[in-house]
Amino acid sequence: MGDYEALVALFDELDEFHRLARSDVFRRFDGPARTRGQIEQWLAGPGSTVLVAEQGPKVVGLAVLLTRPPSAFAGAIPLKVIELDNLVVHSDRRGHGIGRLLIEATVDWSRGQGASHVGVAVHAFNRDARRFYERAGFTASIDRLALAV
Repeated sequence: MGDYEALVALFDELDEFHRLARSDVFRRFDGPARTRGQIEQWLAGPGSTVLVAEQGPKVVGLAVLLTRPPSAFAGAIPLKVIELDNLVVHSDRRGHGIGRLLIEATVDWSRGQGASHVGVAVHAFNRDARRFYERAGFTASIDRLALAV
């Protein structure tokens, strides 16, 4: 929790990117991007954590990991999947391998949790993120489409 302010700054950067790309879906927070309570819950909860990347004393990246409940569909194999809920690297540190290191740490942590897969959702507008995840070995699982009504 000593990194709380740095984490919020990274979440702000991530959220602003999403707001600019899809202002019809994303809006500004009325307070901090993520509350202390939310981050404490991720850190304390079984099956969730926040990983950070540091360069010297500065936090330059983060990954939020959450255990996804197995599918309730009787025809699905009950897999233990860790959801990479958020991954962000400070804009001036991208392209230096920090994201790749966060993915490696995500895989290590997920294996330690007994997970069989790591999942990540990527918005269609975020083609750079999709290419990043594909280069890291992620493959398409499902495409979710939306219709405004």
